[in-house]
Amino acid sequence: MFKDIMKFIEVNLPVLIKILGFPGLTFILIFLIFAVWYQRKYLARLMTRMGPVHAGKVLGWLQLIADALKLLTKEIIIPRESMRKIFVLSAGTLSVIPATAITLIPFAKDFAIFPIRGYTLPLFLAIMTLYPIFVVLMGWAANNKFTIIGAFRSIYLDVAGEIPLILSTIGVMIWAGTYDIQDIIEAQKSIWFVFPQLLGFIVFLVSFMAMIEKVPFDIPEAEAELVFGYKTEFSGALFLDSMLGDYVNLLAWSLLMITLYFGGYLGPSITGDPIIDGSIWTLIKLVIVVTMTFTIMISYARLRIDQAIRVGWNYLIPLAILNIILTIFVKYVILGGG
Repeated sequence: MFKDIMKFIEVNLPVLIKILGFPGLTFILIFLIFAVWYQRKYLARLMTRMGPVHAGKVLGWLQLIADALKLLTKEIIIPRESMRKIFVLSAGTLSVIPATAITLIPFAKDFAIFPIRGYTLPLFLAIMTLYPIFVVLMGWAANNKFTIIGAFRSIYLDVAGEIPLILSTIGVMIWAGTYDIQDIIEAQKSIWFVFPQLLGFIVFLVSFMAMIEKVPFDIPEAEAELVFGYKTEFSGALFLDSMLGDYVNLLAWSLLMITLYFGGYLGPSITGDPIIDGSIWTLIKLVIVVTMTFTIMISYARLRIDQAIRVGWNYLIPLAILNIILTIFVKYVILGGG
């Protein structure tokens, strides 16, 4: 038995390193720590505050560890009338969906956790469409009016945001002439797609904010209206799991934005090693996208659910369809299919 385990590890060592190290679990955990700390400090600076300063002194980096320990040691309270199994499993597995999608993103040429080729972009989108289902299960299983309202708001927001987001990626697939994520990145060697696909990028960006449920689209949580939306009844480690799901979701969509519009891992050589160089450029672009996301968060007020739906159906979807038409016209009529 032990020999079989060791043989399995030896044969699959490169894949196991990717899964457990970079760009797998270790990278995701480090990003979660960085993103929470960076959001607190960056937003505090924009609001002329200090942010966390006591635990970890000026940088406040120990505050994250303190918060995690506090949540892990708190009692997990499960409402008497809740659906217990779904209540626990939906929160505990929320981060699995975006983490699975991240395995398809190449951080350098031929360097992804699962470097499959072909229809990887549609597969990524198909996996990410499962995320709102877990959100709805969280709200429904808690059997609380605030969590159920938050869950249904999540459905409305998902319909308003996910459809135009997927339509905007169609423009990228048409322009690149491929469904494969790595081929889309390689097609941006001469120019990032954010320029020829500017209209599609604007649609993607607004839809992106809706899909990660950040201000101005944090409508399913809306603490001033719904206590904390679909997360209201979750405490202790389950609440921590739900928060981790939010930030892994942010990571997955941010990596997709980098891949589709900002050249992914492409960039000038730094070390001479293509894997290290690609990973460095991916991380640099990731920090820029996350900073842009947090800046948008602090700049706008929360929309009402009817306003968010109106933005999606009245503006984003027509603009996304227009982008597809313009992409086909420019590529096949003006450029002759080039």
